[in-house]
Amino acid sequence: MAVLSVAGLAPTVALLGRRWLVLPLMPLAGSVIAALAATGYLATGGTFLGWFVVLAGAGTAIAVLFWVRRPEHRPWRRPVSYEDRGDRWLTVLGVVGAAAVVVACAWCLRGLATPTVGFDARALWVTRGGWFLQSHHQLLVKMRVPDVTLIQSVYPPLVSATTSLAWRVTGDQSERLAVVVIALLNSCAVVTASWALVQTGRVAALRLGSGADDRDAALLSGGRVPGPAHPTGAALAPMVIGVVSAVLLVFVAFGIAEPFITNGYADPIWSLAAVGAMAYGLQAGASRANLGVTVILILVAGMSKDEGLATGCLLIVLVALRGVVTMASEVRRRRWWRPLLIGVAELAAIGSWPLVVRIIHARGLASGHSPGRLVASRARASYEGMTPYLHVLVLAVPVAVVGGLVLSRVRRRSGVANDWWAWTTLAGGLIAVIGAFAIGTGAIKPWLEGTVHRVTEFPALAGWWIVATWAVVAGCSLASGTAGPRPAHRRGVGIERADAADRPVPVAAPLPSTVGE
Repeated sequence: MAVLSVAGLAPTVALLGRRWLVLPLMPLAGSVIAALAATGYLATGGTFLGWFVVLAGAGTAIAVLFWVRRPEHRPWRRPVSYEDRGDRWLTVLGVVGAAAVVVACAWCLRGLATPTVGFDARALWVTRGGWFLQSHHQLLVKMRVPDVTLIQSVYPPLVSATTSLAWRVTGDQSERLAVVVIALLNSCAVVTASWALVQTGRVAALRLGSGADDRDAALLSGGRVPGPAHPTGAALAPMVIGVVSAVLLVFVAFGIAEPFITNGYADPIWSLAAVGAMAYGLQAGASRANLGVTVILILVAGMSKDEGLATGCLLIVLVALRGVVTMASEVRRRRWWRPLLIGVAELAAIGSWPLVVRIIHARGLASGHSPGRLVASRARASYEGMTPYLHVLVLAVPVAVVGGLVLSRVRRRSGVANDWWAWTTLAGGLIAVIGAFAIGTGAIKPWLEGTVHRVTEFPALAGWWIVATWAVVAGCSLASGTAGPRPAHRRGVGIERADAADRPVPVAAPLPSTVGE
């Protein structure tokens, strides 16, 4: 974990700046580097550890070059932003929330006390980790031999690559070590995703308690931005509810993903990373830090499993689309290509492994499809098999409908984007899984019995996240009375402000805006 964190430190800080969220994201960024190292090793040879060192050094060099070219983004010189100068009670609540989330994760990791390794983890994820430590010739043989009935060997490599790195660094090639390291990475993803609720509550408390409309007008007119009015009393409600919701989401996440979250499976990490990317990329206000978190989490999801790859591609499209449509018209004319360029780079990164395994003709790529006459029946069976694990939607759908009808104005003032972005991602993930079951060739009943719990983790977690977000928005209604009249909604203000924040200006940085309508 220390090696992963060191490898991911500079790129993460370059993307996020000086924030506490860097701590759980560093090892996740390091695991992305490990997955890219496994891809480069499979494609060209050399050694896995050599590729990891080279890519980690390249990431650090790119970050240093970025700081040289953009000195205003150097973390040791970053000016204190408006959201960093919030009320002391928000700071106290943030510290309490961070401690509570970490303690909750530590408590939920008690499942590691039982040294178990899942069947698929032993047969695929952990076993394949040893392949990357062998010679390149032997790796190619094991990826190509058709006599081995292990078609999942072409799955994305993040979990196996992280296992290989742990074994290579420690010299302890045990399944127990692999399971513990993956469980810790899962915990980092849980902390990151749940912290989005705390951040949502903090931003909402500052906006609703500080007259965000006056700040928006001052910034857009080029005037000086007034200092913050510290939230007090009921204005703290969104932050309090965000902290409570974040802690509860930790227990919910471990409850949904158990026992797979502590026995080496790849399903929890991609599901948790995708939920976090949805939270920061599609629901939170537009900012460079939120975009940086989104990029890292999308790469983690897309490099962990095929389902994560499909969901990651959908997230890339939606995040890029949101980035373009929420820009102010004058900004869009000049910088429309930025979100698209970031999306293309992410697609290239997560698409590198599927491209390599096709080039080397790995086994498992030529699997057939079910006859067309069976697709409808298999899709129906898949739907029926998944419904017992998606009971949260019975709660999430009416909550979202009622919230949209009653709390839409409060939601816009709080800076939370329209939840149709989240619902689109959830629906896309469900459609991808049902489609895989429908066109697959395996017997549908045993296939569902063995996998349906794992493949429904993402939509179940996304549903609970939507419910928790509406709880924070409902808390904003308690604070809305302290903020004066409702501000007029302006499309794209968030992107405009994010662009303005990239340039040094003699005024305080503004609050995150309402975006994504």
